Amino acid sequence: MNKQTNIFDDVPEGGIISYEHLLYYLEQGREVEFIYQGKEYFISYSKDGRTVWTCKTRVSDCFGDRHKNTVDFTKIDGITLAELFKQNKIKITTIF
Repeated sequence: MNKQTNIFDDVPEGGIISYEHLLYYLEQGREVEFIYQGKEYFISYSKDGRTVWTCKTRVSDCFGDRHKNTVDFTKIDGITLAELFKQNKIKITTIF
């Protein structure tokens, strides 16, 4: 049996991932912790859907299962998560 490998099989904890890589993880139902400008954030996935947090403070709306909308519309310091990932400004700490 041939085992197919996926280009996103490795979880690059402590590293930088692409926007497409992030979407792949979110579509799998994964949760992501990351650091931006020294502050830790968390993209959660609960029965209500996707939400972005820092500590116990919610920094985004709840986007249901619209994973792409979570990163395309959530802003930190006026910049969308999508742009921050595309500009390699976010460092992944953990992927669950």
